[in-house]
Amino acid sequence: MAYLAPKDYSKDPALLEAAARKMAGDLDLDWMQKIRERAAFRPGNPHRGLTLADINGGSYGPDSVPELVRHNFSMAPRGAILPKGLPSLGYTLNRKSEVWADAALALFEEGKSRHWAPARDIPWHALDGADPASREERALRQLCSLLSGVGLVCADIAARAVYRLNIEFHEIKYLLCMQMLDGARIAEATRKRALYGAGSLGVDSQALGELLKMVADSDSYPQSSAGLNLHLASLLQSFARHLEWATDNAADAMIWTRVAQDASRFLSYGVDHLRTLLRARPGEAEELNQHLDLLDNGLVGALGATEVIEPLIVLSGGAQPVARLYETLAAELFSRCESAGLGPRRARSPLCDFLKLLPGSS
Repeated sequence: MAYLAPKDYSKDPALLEAAARKMAGDLDLDWMQKIRERAAFRPGNPHRGLTLADINGGSYGPDSVPELVRHNFSMAPRGAILPKGLPSLGYTLNRKSEVWADAALALFEEGKSRHWAPARDIPWHALDGADPASREERALRQLCSLLSGVGLVCADIAARAVYRLNIEFHEIKYLLCMQMLDGARIAEATRKRALYGAGSLGVDSQALGELLKMVADSDSYPQSSAGLNLHLASLLQSFARHLEWATDNAADAMIWTRVAQDASRFLSYGVDHLRTLLRARPGEAEELNQHLDLLDNGLVGALGATEVIEPLIVLSGGAQPVARLYETLAAELFSRCESAGLGPRRARSPLCDFLKLLPGSS
């Protein structure tokens, strides 16, 4: 059943009578004089405009938020006066260290400034000379089909978290909304690339689907963040950089440059978020590492799947460039995990045994 308000306001004589008096001009504005703190915020850099960082001070800033929020479960913005009786929206993510990252403010601002629209910004006409029946075109359409699904799952995972997040952490809510847009845009751009001209979608991958499900079914927000913002974002960024290297036309170059750029914001939040979490709660590192062991196993399955590795070999001109791609992806993922405070992961990760099977592996 939907939520029921504590009273039937349409039949509340006191409320209706008071509203009628006010509409007739009988205003009592004394209550508006209650101000927790008067602000005087201005843009720190006029060329950049008024940013979230510029308006974060005193009771309006995140430093005023306790580690565990107990005072606000409503829709009231941080720093507002909270009268009694506000309804609870049932937030379940109320611990600051569980979600916070100082980088979120700048990442949100950057995401707005680097917005791109696949419909208009990609020079689609640059694809008109491509042979739709060539192995290269079919291989790229196959990878685009898979990456479109990855983009939508990224948006889904962010969407699952945003409504659970206490409104006191509105900067993280903003960033999660930006991740939803970024994921949807990646899905849009790659789907359009697959279908442009005489295009078609390819074959889905069970192994990649298993990795996506592992991330989506994570037990906690930190585990979900690690899977989304480290594993899936590392895969997206590495593949996009590689495909940009392998392309010979302006349309694909722009698509993959922009996808890699969007993925970098996921990565920045993921590293800073886990670093913040583990500084406050270092005892959770091993549990997170165990979860990452499972995700690394899922990543092995995805990278080894026929639907992924064969198109990459076709587009790369052989297996050696793909081996280098996989080695770079793993090295960057391990480096990000260590930077986040999870310690060295190479010795325990199933990715390493997989990499040893690749031709020319070091």
